Amino acid sequence: MKLHYIIVLFGTGIIIITLFTAFAFAKNEKPGFYKYIIIYIFLGLFLSINTYFNSTSIGLISKISRFFQEFMLLVQFLMLSLFFGDLLNKSKFIKKIRILFSLSILLNITLIVALLSTNVDIKPSIISSLFLLIYSFFYIKDLMNNKPTLILVKSPAFWIVMGTFFHSCVIFPVCALVPFIPKNDEYISLRNQIFSIFNISLIVLYLFIIKSYLCLKHPQNL
Repeated sequence: MKLHYIIVLFGTGIIIITLFTAFAFAKNEKPGFYKYIIIYIFLGLFLSINTYFNSTSIGLISKISRFFQEFMLLVQFLMLSLFFGDLLNKSKFIKKIRILFSLSILLNITLIVALLSTNVDIKPSIISSLFLLIYSFFYIKDLMNNKPTLILVKSPAFWIVMGTFFHSCVIFPVCALVPFIPKNDEYISLRNQIFSIFNISLIVLYLFIIKSYLCLKHPQNL
């Protein structure tokens, strides 16, 4: 079995574990932003299933599967944007977040339309990752300005932000590199390896989400 398929299967297993962890802490007191995170986890599971079908489909079915994938990625980005909006609700950056959110959604939709209507190979995820990096920067800047009394390593929000930051740092250069790699058979192995890097960074994000749920065992002042 090829390495990238093993990583996809392993990543699917991690997402399922994350989902079970979310169910295990369903009755615990938790911040309101977890309503966005649980949707993000469900979408991740659907994406993993769709990735398998996309790799075995051709023609119109492949195009529909690709659209479904990009649409779910966009909704996942929406959930993380709402998470940051909720997290920074009392911050002076909230107006900037709203403006960036509207702009990012518009750019993502534009790229998805271009991706499906032409042979362009620019990944909409490059826009999502860029804006998630900006949101993470606002969060970190807000922490530095306010000098928090929370122990960050025990803060659920901190782990989700750090996971998002790591994932975005990886996929931004990866998605930027993809258009420069030819689609012919000679470079299929390289494309699969790059796809594996994308998935590994995503696995790290889900592991960080699991860690954020585990922080609810000993909640601080939420």
